[in-house]
Amino acid sequence: MEDRRIKKTQNAIHAAFAKLLSEKNMENITVKSLCETANINKSTFYLHYKDIYDCADRLRDTIVDDFNKLIEPFSFEDIINRFEIFVENIMSMFDKNKNLYMPFLKSPSLAFSSCKMKSLMIVKVLEKADDKDRNSVICRCTVSFVISGIISLLEQYEFAEIDHQTVSILADKVRNGFNRRQSPLS
Repeated sequence: MEDRRIKKTQNAIHAAFAKLLSEKNMENITVKSLCETANINKSTFYLHYKDIYDCADRLRDTIVDDFNKLIEPFSFEDIINRFEIFVENIMSMFDKNKNLYMPFLKSPSLAFSSCKMKSLMIVKVLEKADDKDRNSVICRCTVSFVISGIISLLEQYEFAEIDHQTVSILADKVRNGFNRRQSPLS
């Protein structure tokens, strides 16, 4: 069990990092400015992280860990058959943590780290598939398409725009195809 004080300090550092990331490029964030924003000493920062890039990687790992906890109760078949609920759960996770996650997702300087995050999420979903499906090119491409699409949706739109009806229509299109007539979005 991780010490609560350590977790609280890491959360404060991540929150400060996300706040600064929403204001400027990562290349312009210094350990000094991060420590001032988090109200900690530099020595405290260095107890937890090697540098700013390590902090970014650990924030990415936090997002992936939260995603892994979220999909844990889903089987691969559940993800397919209950896709709308799967997407809504992901949207909810990101909405609850948007001050922390969104600056990370929207930062051009963290594009590589964001791609790595998507790859880790794709691997986790594919682990839920049986061996035959997991090794299928179609399955791997479909999971990559869906996870990348969900993350891109989060990068591009505000959460207020993506309501239950929108998620329901998107889930229907993913399950049943894009050519099928659907009532227009409002």
